[in-house]
Amino acid sequence: MNPISIPLLATLFTTASALVGIPSITLLLFYLAHQVVKLTGSAAANPNFGTNPDAVLLVLKWMTGAIGALSSLVSSAAQLLFNVLAVVAAAGVVFAIACWFTGRGLGAQAHWARISAGALLTLLLLPSLLLALSLHNIGRLVMLALVGFFVVALHTVWAGYAAQSS
Repeated sequence: MNPISIPLLATLFTTASALVGIPSITLLLFYLAHQVVKLTGSAAANPNFGTNPDAVLLVLKWMTGAIGALSSLVSSAAQLLFNVLAVVAAAGVVFAIACWFTGRGLGAQAHWARISAGALLTLLLLPSLLLALSLHNIGRLVMLALVGFFVVALHTVWAGYAAQSS
């Protein structure tokens, strides 16, 4: 007897859509706010030390230039990381929408939802298999448990188990 039913899978897909979608949408909103601030902000002013600065002012000018270059480098790296996270968040929103529609379709016993659920479960199964081969100790055990869950869930989708009545 399969411990997973179609209504349970529908609930899991709907829950997964919320767990993935809410943080992804939040990150995308932060990214949008950052881009708006970046576009409306003004550039930092260049320090002006005069035409004939003395030695202390030359040292200060060199220090501000070095700190400015370092902050520019860190800012560029942070912006690259933020861009990558925004792309991942956009993929997370697409995945969350797919999970939500699949969960709603499974709840309504739609045939297309079984196909979508099979595709999404297979999409999740493949990286879990790869990680189960790559990780050691407790990580491998967790990934093997996930692989087992995904295989049983795929069996449920393919076999079409209905809700078990008591």
